[in-house]
Amino acid sequence: MNLNELIEIATQNNVSDIHINDAIFFRVNKKIMQFNPQSDIDSIKTELDSINTESNDHKSQNEKSFTTMINETKIRISYYFSNYKNCYAIRILKSKIPTLASLNTPKVLESLSLNDSGLILVCGATGVGKSTSLAAMINHINESANKHILTIEDPIEYEHKSKNSLITQREIRRDSSDFESALKASLRQDPDVILIGEILDSKVLKMAINHALSGHLVLASFHAFSCAHAVSRILGMCSDDANAHANLADCLQGIITQKLYADSGVSNTPISLKADFEILIANPAVRILIKENKINQLDSQISMGREFGMQHFLKK
Repeated sequence: MNLNELIEIATQNNVSDIHINDAIFFRVNKKIMQFNPQSDIDSIKTELDSINTESNDHKSQNEKSFTTMINETKIRISYYFSNYKNCYAIRILKSKIPTLASLNTPKVLESLSLNDSGLILVCGATGVGKSTSLAAMINHINESANKHILTIEDPIEYEHKSKNSLITQREIRRDSSDFESALKASLRQDPDVILIGEILDSKVLKMAINHALSGHLVLASFHAFSCAHAVSRILGMCSDDANAHANLADCLQGIITQKLYADSGVSNTPISLKADFEILIANPAVRILIKENKINQLDSQISMGREFGMQHFLKK
């Protein structure tokens, strides 16, 4: 078996990740399982080593991450060492642009994504589909509005084609050195909408807030397990800013937190993963709570805010 065949098998079996160490493991529906112990791991590693050597990623030779195409399938390859052995983690990147309807997202995401300015965060743990939801929101803007959408990603997971909007996609290390540099340059590129693939540090977070305050719509992925937790994390990361509460309250449009749950469907059908959403919309009451640092009352506001499209997770 070669690398092409391995990727083909993975795509046919809804595999999200492939791990190649002393053996090959697949991640399917969030569970790890070993695949065919008789596979020729050494030859597959040799192919991956060759791709690794040719990559333009300038990170340490012991830890690299880059994207490439295999069998018309886009994959992200992470290369690292474990016990003096080279290992690979491969993420299968889906090419079909999802729609909000196909993801069964709450209807409020359609109107939320069409705001002219402000900050929208999509939160959750790693692997719950944040990038997919963001791609669907970008697609909705692309089909519904006449705007310049600038995405800054690491890596680009979904390649959008301009429709009613102009889409510019920039990849970290390929098109810009890092998120901070790309965001600094973004205001000179005349965007209406800015997508930040992931907010990982306070510098990028503060720039996202400032861009939103300056009249841009900013969408970003952020790690948090609930909407209230996201607000708390943001304020903690901006604790050195005396205006943090006011700035967040003024620019926030909404927070979507998502998680996956196993759904067995009807009898004798395979278990699948479905997304569950918690949604906080920044209505006047929510903005006041953020300004007054009453974060512990946001959950109650979500319960009272169904008319605004707010909701708690449906699955406990």
